[in-house]
Amino acid sequence: MTGPLSPPMLLSVRQQTSEMLRVAIYDGELAPGDRLTERQICEMYGVSRTIAREVIRELEAERLIESNRRHGFVVATMSSREIFDLYEVRILLEARACELCAASMTAERMRALDESMVAIEASARSGDRNAQRASNGRFYDEIFAAAGNVVLGQILGSLHSRVSYLRSTSMSRPGRPAESLRELKALLAALKAGDGVEAARLSTAHIVAARHAALQAIGELS
Repeated sequence: MTGPLSPPMLLSVRQQTSEMLRVAIYDGELAPGDRLTERQICEMYGVSRTIAREVIRELEAERLIESNRRHGFVVATMSSREIFDLYEVRILLEARACELCAASMTAERMRALDESMVAIEASARSGDRNAQRASNGRFYDEIFAAAGNVVLGQILGSLHSRVSYLRSTSMSRPGRPAESLRELKALLAALKAGDGVEAARLSTAHIVAARHAALQAIGELS
């Protein structure tokens, strides 16, 4: 799930629980390797075992948690190699998504992207990690939707579920939020100009910088 959270009243109990657990993982309240049980989820969020079981299956499919022979389920751990590879796939796929988005740019899509950028700027000023994730997710959702390739959008949506944890980590580095904002604003300008080649180049540069920040931050945490 890459976009902003829907209003709580529109989410089922399972969806609300999934979102709260994701945020706990993204913000480091649950660290990589921490054990996670159905009973723990029930106690943390006041839900039934059935819902806890469904949430575990959902986050396991997103590879945010993983099965461990000794401890049951634990918060997933990513190696530096896996992080590098994850961003490498993003580079390849998002460059194409940006090309397709630029080629199909309309006034309506420009407005939607502009609104997303306003939210990104506001979240960058606030320093609110959850707002930063949500606003970035909305921006990318608009790009993927405009690209018009359903399969590409689905694959990238799944990738971004895993990237959200790394985004929170990389954004904790001094200066990175401001750098990211500048990179995304340049990307937006290229998209609105219909310049797919430049948009793909800027997308790649942004993801390379994000990968560098994430790997540095993970190294420091280790």
